[in-house]
Amino acid sequence: MGTGPPSHQNKNAMNLFLLSLLVHITGLTLAAGTTFISYLMNRRFWKFYVTDKAKALTVMELGARLPMIIGIGMGLLLLSGFSLMYLTKGVFAEQLWFRIKIVLVLIGIGAGFVGKSLGNRMNAMVAADSGAGVGSLKQKMMLFYLAQLLLLFSIFVLGVFKFN
Repeated sequence: MGTGPPSHQNKNAMNLFLLSLLVHITGLTLAAGTTFISYLMNRRFWKFYVTDKAKALTVMELGARLPMIIGIGMGLLLLSGFSLMYLTKGVFAEQLWFRIKIVLVLIGIGAGFVGKSLGNRMNAMVAADSGAGVGSLKQKMMLFYLAQLLLLFSIFVLGVFKFN
């Protein structure tokens, strides 16, 4: 008795859990992948900025929507994370790996505001056609992207290995 197929309600809960997990992984992958592409485009922008401003502007224009896509990925990550917490009745909340993951996600969100500020500074620099502070801004942006990629990679690792 009790070894039969799961009840209809349990099946629906499992399907909802798997769907939430799929959306969670998709959101994290979207955010991380787009951040990596944005990093590569930023490197290309700085390469062209000193030699060919028209190409630099084209690269900048192509990458203009990437932060929005990163935000969509983070939104999916957060919404599905809440869904997973609800469906599991918060079972992960007591585990160390999860607490670290949440802190990293919050740091990543906060760092996103720093990245937006740096992007605004870059836009202002390009609009003013000013080379003032290029080296400093370039260095800060590269550091920002590397920190974001490290954060996202750490979130991946924590989600996969779930150590305690």
